[in-house]
Amino acid sequence: MGLFSGLESLGFKTAELEVYSKEKDSAESDVISELPKEEKVIKEEDYLFRKTYNCPICDNEFKTLTVRAGKVRSNGHDEDLRPLYKEIDPLKYDPVVCPKCGYAALSKYFDHIIPMQRKSIRAEIEPKFKGIDESKDFFDYDEAIIRYKMVLMCDVVGSTKDSRKAYTCLKLAWVIRGKLEKERESLSPSECETLHADEMECIQNAYDGYILAFSHEDFPMSGMDEVTVMYLTAALAFRLEKYRESLQLLSKIMENRGVSSRIKEIALDLKDKIRAQVAMKEKQ
Repeated sequence: MGLFSGLESLGFKTAELEVYSKEKDSAESDVISELPKEEKVIKEEDYLFRKTYNCPICDNEFKTLTVRAGKVRSNGHDEDLRPLYKEIDPLKYDPVVCPKCGYAALSKYFDHIIPMQRKSIRAEIEPKFKGIDESKDFFDYDEAIIRYKMVLMCDVVGSTKDSRKAYTCLKLAWVIRGKLEKERESLSPSECETLHADEMECIQNAYDGYILAFSHEDFPMSGMDEVTVMYLTAALAFRLEKYRESLQLLSKIMENRGVSSRIKEIALDLKDKIRAQVAMKEKQ
């Protein structure tokens, strides 16, 4: 697919765009709740409101859909820390895209831009951008995926930190996984295979980015401390079947006396999953 496929419709040629420089090679709710005698359908738009942003690139004021704080309930997480919720998937609404110039970033980074990045966005994104629809009452997964790809392209064009690009790739992987889970019954086998391949491409790029970031960035990364990022990278390695690399990272975590009980517990769970996978492969 390519991480940026689909952005052609918004005016961009992305065939030559790469997330990381070549040096990466060296761095190794149910939606329905039953009530007596009737069914209450959850409307996604009931959990949303339009938040106002001011674009730091073109000074355009606009509104975009945002999840109301406290409206959704946590339902655990995947082993790679993807948060799960009971009502809707808030991950779809994290990208913020200026509908005028095309500048895009995850919500917590939207206002954090330096002059060099501003110059690159104005030169490479703004002249080509054809606009994006902000009139929708909610975003489906396809809309969310396009918006994440806009964020990733702006991350690359603006030469943001490797950890930031890795985080964008990670969240894009989570949203693709969400689409596959929610829409599997309506998708053909080939569509499911494509989505899985797309998710794994994002996972690989997230893993590459965090491995690069370990060598030259300070913590916190993506709002996470060193142990959390180490665990996350181990979980990504596990999904990529890099079991040796994953176990090495988990061993470092277990050797750290300051590790919280929560991280220690999920690290031990992941270690058990790896052993089970290795044992199963040896039997095949």
